[in-house]
Amino acid sequence: DDGANSTEVGSAGGACGFQSMVGGNDPPSCVETNPDEIMIGVWLCEDDDMGSCGCSDYYGCDNAAYYGEYYININDNCAPWGAGTKSGACGGDNNMICDTLGGWRPTDAGYRTRRDKPSESVYGMQYKGIKFEVHPDDLWKVDPNFVKLGVFNEDYCMGPTPEGVLYNAWDQNPDASRNLKGDGAPGWWVPNTGHDNVVKSLRPFVDFYDWMAGAQYPSGVGVKMNVWPDRHMSTPFDQIQTFPNLPDGSSQQAEDQVWCMNNGDGGAWSRVWESSAHFPYVPAGSIQFGLSDAAMCSWDRQTYCNAIDKDNTCLAVRLYYYGDNAPDSSGMGDWDDDRWVAETYINMHHLCDDNDNSFCINMGDGSTDASDQFYNDATDKGVCADAWFTDHNGNPYLGDGANGPQLWFTNYIVQIMDNCQGG
Repeated sequence: DDGANSTEVGSAGGACGFQSMVGGNDPPSCVETNPDEIMIGVWLCEDDDMGSCGCSDYYGCDNAAYYGEYYININDNCAPWGAGTKSGACGGDNNMICDTLGGWRPTDAGYRTRRDKPSESVYGMQYKGIKFEVHPDDLWKVDPNFVKLGVFNEDYCMGPTPEGVLYNAWDQNPDASRNLKGDGAPGWWVPNTGHDNVVKSLRPFVDFYDWMAGAQYPSGVGVKMNVWPDRHMSTPFDQIQTFPNLPDGSSQQAEDQVWCMNNGDGGAWSRVWESSAHFPYVPAGSIQFGLSDAAMCSWDRQTYCNAIDKDNTCLAVRLYYYGDNAPDSSGMGDWDDDRWVAETYINMHHLCDDNDNSFCINMGDGSTDASDQFYNDATDKGVCADAWFTDHNGNPYLGDGANGPQLWFTNYIVQIMDNCQGG
């Protein structure tokens, strides 16, 4: 959940990285001596004239509005099915990175500004050109056709991508004006969407399913759920910062889950993530749901949305409270187990419409905002919808009293439900 310029030093001394960023003459990759890791550069340009953006192959871009670099482990142990992804042995980026670009609040610790316009945030910027490539020193380690980039116009790598596709770090058919020969060139993309492209998150990754012969994408469409401890996706926005944000003064970072899911298959049942500082409890102030191509599933978001009856399909969610010894999925009751605390039904129009493509829900009805030390009307109002989670009586879930509007839950069921209109 981060992307920043490198301060590392190459094996021969001096700066390492892409030449446009660190200068010098063909500086080395910052991971040139590690056979299992590659360095990736992403540049976003405001204009579709990549020449005016100062872009060159194996170099980068001099005038980009944004630059991010990422380190991805390409060892099979770090594939989605590998043990390394669970143990943390694959490094910080871990091939599971979603760069949230620092969010939109200047008060957030990870807030980032544009390189060309320091008074404006990277998050939400409009762009027309994308430069995306593997450092030339690392090309021997991986086929760059399998290194991909999702450019998302919603938070946390949800919602649509330009042209409904992921971009490759290698362009098989480069523009003839680049005077390149051979089998393609580093990725250099100008989305032909017919509208302004806005970026709120990036996901560079190695597509192991595409790379490994015989590997099959998991069945379904990508569904993602992100939980913040406070209302309005706040305090903090990213999953890195630690901040005293709970009523007792303790801290809880934002957490997420992502699945490949089919209509009517029962969905995802689980005890919540063990990385929670308050396991088995997760304090929820706001929760975002969305469809995501970042999940690497058999259905991409657009194909799935075109295939379903959106008016009669919804994402159904129930949050359960099982107490200190919460069971895992094998010990949970069914959907109608009366230990559920709050539920919501989101019509697929909210997740499939490109102009309304993910859905964030606050706990509570907004009545506590005036007394919330973290609330800022200028940056928080309207970010998430109020009163969509309801209790057993169909009334908005307002909290348990001790924790304000927060809902502390231990288990969840998330499923795609047919014959459901939702809200």
